[in-house]
Formats: sequence, structure tokens, C-alpha cells
Amino acid sequence: MISDFLGKSADLNLRQSKIESDRFGISVARMSVSMNCPATDLEIARVCKESSADLLILRFPSSRTQLASELAEISNKIAFQADTLVYFSKDLKSLVERRSTSENWKLVAANVNDESRVIDLARVVFRDYPNHYQSNRALDSKLILEGYIEWASKGLNDPEKLTVVIEDQNSNAIAFAIVTFGEEGAEIELNGVHPDFQNRGIYSVLLELLMAKLASQKVEKLSISTQIQNTRVIRAWIKAGFNLDFSLNTYHLIARGN
Repeated sequence: MISDFLGKSADLNLRQSKIESDRFGISVARMSVSMNCPATDLEIARVCKESSADLLILRFPSSRTQLASELAEISNKIAFQADTLVYFSKDLKSLVERRSTSENWKLVAANVNDESRVIDLARVVFRDYPNHYQSNRALDSKLILEGYIEWASKGLNDPEKLTVVIEDQNSNAIAFAIVTFGEEGAEIELNGVHPDFQNRGIYSVLLELLMAKLASQKVEKLSISTQIQNTRVIRAWIKAGFNLDFSLNTYHLIARGN
């Protein structure tokens, strides 16, 4: 989440990831290096080296151009870049809630009764979706997909988050988004359109209606992220008025011998 990188804490955020450890059957840890973290690249590499996790997932600002060299020197880890994540945001203060310009689609706030619909969407949207997990051949692709499905289910059932779906004229759910809230505003943490309905402008409708809904709730800023190679989605964001904030490199560090 964006709060991991824009938060007030400047400490290295190293933590064990129980949910990922349980899913993949190995010890998984995560570390996020914030934009204002004072630690040197050498200090970050030392913490990575001392980690006992089978897999350490490290994210750090792409502006740290020399950190990759330090990671490559860690003797007890195999380190490789798994993806580059880009964050975009848009100021919502000038927006107001309005109906879609298309009569074919409508935005609906989802609840726990919509769980099967959201899960079904997540299953088809994120099947074979390129992400940092897919860059690691040691991880089972079926388990990776299960992770996205679990993410969607937990987000829907979290009362502190907002889940919305786009319905067609027959009330079929064809797109969804899960939004979390924090000091930086709102963030779309998971979203997508059913493959059978892509290239029909539905994603733009999802963004348009969701932004207006959030603006009506006095949310001032909306953030979103994706892999840098996801150019089609990035073009949709730019068209909708989003601007690039920063990028993050994701590294996987695997304990040698595993």
C-alpha cells in the first residue's frame, strides 16, 4: 500500500508475512523502504542478508539506483528484480458525483452478499496476470491466483474498505474495484474488468464513476499502482487525469540452498 512508502516512519519495515508463508509453504518476509528512509543502500543490504526467510520480497524507490549492486553482492541470497511498480494519483477535490454517460453500465456498492460475484471476477481477471510472483519460477501459479482471490475476498469483507462493481443491463458484475482509505486519501488496491468485456470502455467508466463517488464523500486524492509494462491501463489513467508520482523496484531475495 502507498502508506508503506509515504508514511511518517523512516524505519526499515521488515516483517514476516504469515499469509504468504502459509500459502506457498515457505518462510516469506517483506520489507518496504519508504521514500524518506535515511538508511543507506549498504544498511538495507545488510538487513536483507541477515533475514532468515526463505523468500524476502523487497520494495524500494527506483531512485535508489545503486541498491541493486549491493543486493547482488549478498553471498547467501539469490537476488533478482521481479517487477517495477508505478504509482499514479489524481486530485478529486474538483469532482462531483454524477451518472455515467453510458446507459449500459452502472456502479454498485458491493457487500458480503456479492462475495461470489467478486471472487468469480478476480479468478478470471488475475489468471496469468503478470506480477512479481510470476517472475519467480519457484512459486506455483495456481497458488499465486489463489492469493488474488483471497485478497479480493478479504477486501470485500473489510468494513473499512469500499468495494464496487460495474453491472451491465442484466445486473451481471463485469468489473470491480476495492478501495482502501488512509491519511494520503484513497487507494484502489485491486481492480479489473472481465476479459469478455474488455476494450469496450468499461474500465474508463469504472474510474469515472468511482472517482465521482469518492469525491462526493470528500475524498481529496485517489492513488493506484500497477506494473510498468501494463501500458494499456496506464494510458487509461493518464486519459482520466492521473499523474505519475513515483516508481518502486520489487526484488526477490531467495536463500541459497532453497
